[in-house]
Amino acid sequence: MRTWKRMIVMIGLFLVACGPPQPVFVDQYPTLLPTPTLAVITKPIGMDEKEEVFDFFYELKNLMALDEYEHFAEEIRYPITVNVDGQAKTFIYVAEFEADFEKIFSEDVIQRFISTDESELIFTQNGVKVPDGIIWFNLICMDSACEEEEFLITEINRPYRK
Repeated sequence: MRTWKRMIVMIGLFLVACGPPQPVFVDQYPTLLPTPTLAVITKPIGMDEKEEVFDFFYELKNLMALDEYEHFAEEIRYPITVNVDGQAKTFIYVAEFEADFEKIFSEDVIQRFISTDESELIFTQNGVKVPDGIIWFNLICMDSACEEEEFLITEINRPYRK
């Protein structure tokens, strides 16, 4: 009887020692997005919001004219993909965008944007387009019921979208 107990204990220890393989940890790097991105819900821009559109546009022009790039970057809906030196680059944080601001907006583009008049803005179903697609902005819902909304830049340097 003792031999059977010993044999069972030995088999049990053997099975535990030779059990399923231990996990192998591999260096994994985070994805570009720290968390899943919620779908962007926009609110149609009507005649009631036209004055707010112009106010937001003038605010952007002032920030760019005063070289307040950080504050300009705070007016963007992240993540945003922008052409930088001919390559698409996705920005997730304000600091990242601000660091590449002068690569994204040349002095010529900044001057064109600053000199753009409100009458040149193009209102579309995808938001408001500044001529040449320098900047697109839209009225973004900040909650699922769209009770709170805010104008934010949604695209930069995308000239051909209608």
